[in-house]
Amino acid sequence: MKVWVNIPVQVIGYEGDLGDNIDLVVQELGKLEACNDDLLDYSADSDATDDTAEFAVTVSATSISEALGIAMSCVRSAIHATGAATHGWDDEKAADKVVVYQVDTDEAVEVRALVSA
Repeated sequence: MKVWVNIPVQVIGYEGDLGDNIDLVVQELGKLEACNDDLLDYSADSDATDDTAEFAVTVSATSISEALGIAMSCVRSAIHATGAATHGWDDEKAADKVVVYQVDTDEAVEVRALVSA
């Protein structure tokens, strides 16, 4: 089944334009899409007024639970590939000047099964 997952994050410690930082993550999602058959589509949006972003991914999975895991893994992998960190992924203290992407709460993540036409 195809499942859409929307992952909102708080972005902490970035320099320059927030949109430029998010574009780096989107570029890494593109690389992941090329080698991961389960990652079907992705998009991102950001709001510098409150330092937030949302990553929306469509994945192929056998269950909602599996879809959530695939989506979170892809987004976190893309974030880490930019040199940034994600709260709870690696419990080592983030170095100074490292951008940190933090999901506010698990409840904030939206997951929806898509209907096949």
